[in-house]
Amino acid sequence: MTLKRKKESYKEFKIVHGVFDERTLMTLYRLINKNDITVESMLEEGKEAVILSGIAKQKEWVVIKVYRVEACDFKKMWVYLVGDPRFKNIGKRTQKVVKIWCQREFKNMKVAQEAGVNSPKPLAIQDNVLIMSFIGDNGILAPRLIDVIPDDPESLYKMVLENLKKLVNAGLIHGDLSAYNILLWGEPYFIDFSHGTTLKTQNALEMLKRDIKNINSYFSKLNVAVKDSEDIFKDLTKIIKQKSE
Repeated sequence: MTLKRKKESYKEFKIVHGVFDERTLMTLYRLINKNDITVESMLEEGKEAVILSGIAKQKEWVVIKVYRVEACDFKKMWVYLVGDPRFKNIGKRTQKVVKIWCQREFKNMKVAQEAGVNSPKPLAIQDNVLIMSFIGDNGILAPRLIDVIPDDPESLYKMVLENLKKLVNAGLIHGDLSAYNILLWGEPYFIDFSHGTTLKTQNALEMLKRDIKNINSYFSKLNVAVKDSEDIFKDLTKIIKQKSE
């Protein structure tokens, strides 16, 4: 592959070369050049996505999430997307499915932000690459809830439920909420919104039950007197019912 790039761009090239397919690499370069971002390091390399850190022209840290095309779980993504009424004519081309999957996360993050949910702010998107605000400090990401022991788990539990309520009130179900997808940076921050879907999705309520169960399971292990899962579900479904009337 040949790329026309400035000398200072070799740092980014060394980080991502060999990690992505050529089309993804070109998309990444177009997006970071358009937004004047310098890629700093690879934060996480997963099977379906790679997380990079970068610095924008305002000297602010950002997170760059790049979904792999060749290594994605195409069937799983497709099943989730066809059930979401916001997306039509998805087709079964892997590249298009991954692109829509990325768009879905970006759209869900915008909904969460507008609802006042503690979450990264979506900044830019192109194809299978999205850029969001950085939760952490000086290039070091805030820890996941699963990786720490919070000082005040009772207060944290209340904050998580409050953010969950805001999300449902905005008409969105996270769909994959757990201690693995919450960062702790003073307050809890919800992340990884790619599974998020609207209340009109057929299995939305089942997904909500699973989110509640995951949260209660985590905090129960910290000896927090959690609310009954069914009671939380009933309270949240009252909001859903009111929104549908």
